[in-house]
Amino acid sequence: MKAYLYKEEAQPIEPIDEHKLAIAEDKPEKPDVPKLSLYVVKYKPLWTATFIALVIFVIWALATWLLN
Repeated sequence: MKAYLYKEEAQPIEPIDEHKLAIAEDKPEKPDVPKLSLYVVKYKPLWTATFIALVIFVIWALATWLLN
C-alpha cells in the first residue's frame, strides 16, 4: 500500500478573457483596514535591565581604564 501526501487530479482550464478582466461593473468594496488603536502598545521601559547594563558598562569602562 502506497501513501500519498496529495492526489493530483487534472482540472479543466478555461482560456482567460482579457475583456472581462479589464471591465468592472460595480465599484470595488472599501478595504477593511484595522484600527490603529488595536496595535498601539503601551511602552514601559525596563528600568532594571537598563540599570544592570549601565552598571556592567561602568565596571567594564573602569577595568579597561585601570588595566591600561
